[in-house]
Amino acid sequence: MIGTKVECRDVGFMYDGEERPVLHQLSFTVQPGEWTAVIGASGSGKSTLCQLLSGLLPRSGGGTREGVLLLDGMDPASAPLADVTEAMGVLFQDPDAQLVQGIVEDEAAFGPENLRVAPEEIERRIVASLTAVDLLDRRSDPVRSLSGGQRQRTAIAAVLALQPRLYVFDDACASLDAAAQARFLQLCEALQGEGRTLITASGRFDDAARAAQRVIVLDGGTFVLDGPPEELLRRCGEQLAQLGLLPRPAGEAAGGAAARGAVAPQVARGGAAPPIAPPIVAPVTAPAEDAAGMQGAASQSASAAPTTAAAPNAPAAAPAARPPEPLLELRSLHYSYPGGREALSPVDAVLEARSWALLTGENGSGKTTLSRLIMGLLPAPKGSILWRGEDLTGIPVHRRAERIGYVFQQPEYMFTAPNVWEELVYSLHGGLSAAKRPEMTDAERSRANHLLETAGLAKRLHMSPYLLSQGEKRLLSLISQMILARPLYILDEPTSGMDYAAMERIVQLCRFVIDEGAAILMITHDPDIMRPYADSVIHLRGRNQEESVHIPKQHL
Repeated sequence: MIGTKVECRDVGFMYDGEERPVLHQLSFTVQPGEWTAVIGASGSGKSTLCQLLSGLLPRSGGGTREGVLLLDGMDPASAPLADVTEAMGVLFQDPDAQLVQGIVEDEAAFGPENLRVAPEEIERRIVASLTAVDLLDRRSDPVRSLSGGQRQRTAIAAVLALQPRLYVFDDACASLDAAAQARFLQLCEALQGEGRTLITASGRFDDAARAAQRVIVLDGGTFVLDGPPEELLRRCGEQLAQLGLLPRPAGEAAGGAAARGAVAPQVARGGAAPPIAPPIVAPVTAPAEDAAGMQGAASQSASAAPTTAAAPNAPAAAPAARPPEPLLELRSLHYSYPGGREALSPVDAVLEARSWALLTGENGSGKTTLSRLIMGLLPAPKGSILWRGEDLTGIPVHRRAERIGYVFQQPEYMFTAPNVWEELVYSLHGGLSAAKRPEMTDAERSRANHLLETAGLAKRLHMSPYLLSQGEKRLLSLISQMILARPLYILDEPTSGMDYAAMERIVQLCRFVIDEGAAILMITHDPDIMRPYADSVIHLRGRNQEESVHIPKQHL
């Protein structure tokens, strides 16, 4: 049998400096060749378990482990690293943390080279692993030039190239587009078909959990459910929803854009696309534009009514209400990186105050590039980005940051303070230390407390941001921007890997700032979940798509 046997007996773990264990009394066995999905909400201990299986904890990360954990009879915390690597390969929740070489093919070769695999076999593994994740054509590219999803696929390829007997994938689909997620599931099925053992971890009862033979549910660091996925869905659906692992029934979750009375943006260019959901009104398209620009346009109204003469004594018609001035306007915004590689094809879109737009598209379609252009982190063509009618070209990054809150795809990139409270209030007074900054006003303290309660972090004030779960880190990075009221917030994949309960918290936070008058531009690979709350969708074309489109609310 190729697969690795995993045995856990009364396993517990406590991080250094913490008062409570994050895992306690876990006992289970995974047989060779079995595919087991471990699911649980943010903070349930999934990633800690994955790091214990790899031996990273407590070997490198510190902390105290209790109980017995064996991979084919050996303890990963004390066995030789070469033996552990042959037995198991792990994809961590943050793939950037394990990308070390800088070039895509070098990342795939790194593990086999350290295991002294023959050069010709290394080349075969590079080709096979990069082909499996659809990155063979990018093998010579710098990793830093890839999108977040492409970097995640690079990390998957690096694990595949090791050819271990056990694969542990921690939130492997978090940053992947729909096509890449489907390929990942096919890959898992192929690996299991070879007899290898798989453990996949995620914060939802997702397609990987449904495809597994067995699902183990974690809550508060211990197992609460264990069984075949079909059986758990049939017997325990309500409990799974309460744990945040399945969507709550319609009507229980936070209301969408319609509930808050938002007005849909009425200006959209970029071509009609197949509707993402059954349209409320059939879109009417204008004649196609030049091939160099977007093709077609989403109509502002269903049709033009025929004109008729006014009655002789009819009162004069009231002047038409002037449409609100756009907050942000993109005019044929495009970008190519040095060397000529196109990163973003031309985009035309309008975002108004109090509106919520989703930015979607496959990995590498330019979503993060677009957000960096808006923030001034990349140079945009003159006249392609307008802020309340004025060209943003030449406005420095720090001035844009006064108007736009930006939440990075990797929350760790934003952290600067030693604990949650200090991280939250850091920007209130220009980053001054607690000893130098003035006393917070009542309004500032009230806003901070409201954000903490909504994010579920009120009991984490003294914890290091780096010790939070990945979902909690994302929520902290979000509220640390919302502590200052700004006209626009750009959120880069805030729901990545989130359980449904945490996603509801994000919705509540977004609605809070929208009700204040702000706009939201959210990059997401969860359009089906976020669409009910949004006013429009800006979908960026990818390699296999013809055009980028901006679809307003009435056509969602």
